[in-house]
Parts: sequence; structure tokens; C-alpha cells
Amino acid sequence: MSFITRSSAVFSTAIILLAATAGSAVAQKRTVLQSIDFPAGYGFAGIAVALMGRSHPLGIVLAALLFGALQQGGAELAFDIPTITREMVVVIQGLIILFSGALAHLPRPWLQSLLARRA
Repeated sequence: MSFITRSSAVFSTAIILLAATAGSAVAQKRTVLQSIDFPAGYGFAGIAVALMGRSHPLGIVLAALLFGALQQGGAELAFDIPTITREMVVVIQGLIILFSGALAHLPRPWLQSLLARRA
């Protein structure tokens, strides 16, 4: 019995092909042409969104909205308050990833002990 559906296999193949296309430019030393307007940090944000969304489509949409608001809000906040730097926003994003990952399994032992008492 296979847990991989046809749609997930097609989606995974498309993502791999996209990554291979981006990697081929690096392998061919054509990054100078891309680095002019290519924004840095998309890889970090993409991995963080996928981790926070737990690979569920609705979770990924909600995590993407959260990270988009954090990045845009951080950029706007840097204009209003000069003492807040871009690195502070990245640290806050990292803390959100850390705590959301840590809290995923935190209630499990507590719930197991509660359910064991009832049984």
C-alpha cells in the first residue's frame, strides 16, 4: 500500500525541477545576472513556512501570511523606529519557528498521562 498519491508525486516532481533550474544557474556561474534583483532569504522563508505549516496546504497558507506580515511589518518598523534592525525581525522569526516546533510535541506527554488516568 503506497502512501504517495499521484498529486503529491506530481507536486514533488515540480518542486524538484524548479530547484534544479535554480541550481543550474549557480552551477553555471550565472549568479551575477540574477543577483541584481534577486531577493535574498526566500530559501529561509520557504523552509520556515513549510515547517510551520506542517506540510498541510491550509497551514502553509497561514504560515505564509504570518511570515509575510512579519517581513513587511519589520521593514516598515525599521523606517519608523531606526533602533529596530532587520536582524531583530529575523530573530523573532527564528523564535517563532523554534517555539512552534517545540510546542508541537509538548502537550503529547501531558495528554497521554491524562488519558491514561481515565482508562
